Amino acid sequence: MKAIKQKDFKTALGYFKQSADYFTKYTWLDRYRSLTLLSASKMCYREMALCNIAFCYVQTMEAEKAKTLYEQILKEYPDNGIAYYSLNSINTFSDKAN
Repeated sequence: MKAIKQKDFKTALGYFKQSADYFTKYTWLDRYRSLTLLSASKMCYREMALCNIAFCYVQTMEAEKAKTLYEQILKEYPDNGIAYYSLNSINTFSDKAN
């Protein structure tokens, strides 16, 4: 998050990818995050990491990568409002550009 605050999105991208990989490998840790990490967050850490990766793609002008990732997020997490609204924004701006 420090890299995001410093607008260093390429560095942040690397950290978020590591986080997504970690929680993909250790799904049990994420599933039981309220006990293992004392987190009451509704959104799991892997889901958050994927959203943050897509956000970084948008910030680094890689809209197609962001769009693809937001679509993937919605397949895995259909109730993800961040992915839903972000994907709609990308599609709206893409349509206006064409």
